[in-house]
Amino acid sequence: MSEQAAAAPEPLCAICQSSFDVSEEVARCPSCAAPYHSDCWDANGGCALYGCPMVPKTEGLKPLEIQPAFWGREDKDCPKCGNKILAMAVRCRHCGVQLEATPVDQSAYARKQAQKERAPFLRRMSIIFMILAIIPGGALLTLTLGWWFYARNRTAIRKLPGGADGLYRIAIIVSAVEIVVSLIGVTTFSIIDRLVR
Repeated sequence: MSEQAAAAPEPLCAICQSSFDVSEEVARCPSCAAPYHSDCWDANGGCALYGCPMVPKTEGLKPLEIQPAFWGREDKDCPKCGNKILAMAVRCRHCGVQLEATPVDQSAYARKQAQKERAPFLRRMSIIFMILAIIPGGALLTLTLGWWFYARNRTAIRKLPGGADGLYRIAIIVSAVEIVVSLIGVTTFSIIDRLVR
């Protein structure tokens, strides 16, 4: 009898799958008497054994959280080559293009690709305008051309990572401050020149 007791497997907590220390407080499910660490029982909010009435209720996903691919569709059209691929595919097996899991139409895909291709140019322009704003004499060009360029591409610039939007704004503000300071300096100089004469 003692040998059978020694050979019996040590009970494990069904949540964390680890054994119990002698000093640990053991919580038992009131319905099925399964042993748990007190912390595990509290964290889970109930029993972890399938079929036990003390298992916590799970919440279903709201309709907007469910990917459109699960709404009765098993396939989608590749936005680049148009061939049928699995609805949750992230790479087209026909043309090899990388995709998102959610289906997109060709026009949305084309817009996203154009934004990706244009992003390096927009980042370079932010650095160029910043340099022009710092260089003496480049403030007027940055204020006019930089403001016009930023206004035309504002939506695409705001989607860029890495603070490119901030660089454009700083360049325009710096150039505006430079122009105001230089106008104040010229006006002050002309007033002093008239007073001296």
